[in-house]
Amino acid sequence: MSGAPELQTIDMGVSMETEEGLEIIDVLNEVSEVRAMAGHLVTFVGALVGRSGPLGDLTTIEAYRCSGGVLLHAVTASGPHWAVGGTTGTEAVALIQDASLHQPVTAWLARVGLD
Repeated sequence: MSGAPELQTIDMGVSMETEEGLEIIDVLNEVSEVRAMAGHLVTFVGALVGRSGPLGDLTTIEAYRCSGGVLLHAVTASGPHWAVGGTTGTEAVALIQDASLHQPVTAWLARVGLD
């Protein structure tokens, strides 16, 4: 799934006007260029590297390679989604609050080439 950067739109699971939505937008601004926001959707520049499938309580984690680093967008079954970003996949994983996700996410990122 890796490719050249292009416009990507993600569903934040909440309105951009909520604290959780603003946190995702802040992370995106650190690693990418946000191009549009509307309701619970945000569009940015990046290349989708892959989707993990279920990890812990998450439906999936989407990994994007962006101009300023790596974005990990965590999709929950219900409630707000969340995101972390860093200059590398390892740096992004270190910012995941749930430490039980560190090892499986690190292993998955290594498989998709974002370690």
